[in-house]
Amino acid sequence: MTTSSDTEIKTSPSKPARNNLTRQQQLQKLLSHKSGATIAQIQKAFDWQPHSARAAISVMRKAGHTIERSGSDKGTMYRIVKGG
Repeated sequence: MTTSSDTEIKTSPSKPARNNLTRQQQLQKLLSHKSGATIAQIQKAFDWQPHSARAAISVMRKAGHTIERSGSDKGTMYRIVKGG
């Protein structure tokens, strides 16, 4: 006899559920926030090195997105300009 606990899918509480977005889509979502994101925030979100974060932003530019770069007290902020 099979109990409901035998068929239950076990998930680790320390690991969040994966969404179906690609890394580029996740980066686009992060850079679409009103305040944008710093290289450090992108590094932390994707576990990337700084050069990988900058390269991903470059790929987005080449794909046609307009990326605005501005300085702040947190460092250089990058964000996607709407309508660009």
